Amino acid sequence: MAARRSSAQLLVALVLSLGLWALQCAFLGPAAANQKALRGAEDVTSVLAATGAALAVPDAAQARLPEEFVIFAPIVDVLPVLPVFFFLLAFLWQASVGFR
Repeated sequence: MAARRSSAQLLVALVLSLGLWALQCAFLGPAAANQKALRGAEDVTSVLAATGAALAVPDAAQARLPEEFVIFAPIVDVLPVLPVFFFLLAFLWQASVGFR
């Protein structure tokens, strides 16, 4: 039984150390003195992509539904507001239980 427990603890320690190693590899370190803070900031394609996305936003607001879904247009108009209602419902719920 003791061998089984120690192997389980060894497995947990191995998983935790691999997780910490993965976290260390996932994040960038601080920039060196001769390096820009944002890597890839000099890349022109990312600037062009962001500009194109910003210019396309007003057109996205004017998008039309396909003909077979036009009957659902009133529902689609209300859908973006639903998260606000859930947020307000959370406050109503907390008020009903006395903000415990």
